[in-house]
Amino acid sequence: MGISKIYPYSEQTLQLARIAKALGHPARITIMQYLFENQKANSPTFQKLTKLSKSAISKHTKELMFAELVYTDYKENEGSYYLKSEAGLLIQMLIQEINQ
Repeated sequence: MGISKIYPYSEQTLQLARIAKALGHPARITIMQYLFENQKANSPTFQKLTKLSKSAISKHTKELMFAELVYTDYKENEGSYYLKSEAGLLIQMLIQEINQ
């Protein structure tokens, strides 16, 4: 998005748009559901769950990280993905904003 396209919108509106975009794909919804239930996962887990390639999982998790819903942590050379503590609240904010 160019600066002229985002200028009239508040930071909250832009954040909600990032969340909506991140949740706009079935694989990312599946990843989020898994993380809500299990709190932690790695790329091979998401590959088995979605039947997608490692590179596709990487793109989807990057989109979720850009929306500030997920973060990653590397321990013992293995990256794990975690749900951010505020993810549920951010999604609720999105739903409330749409319902207004």
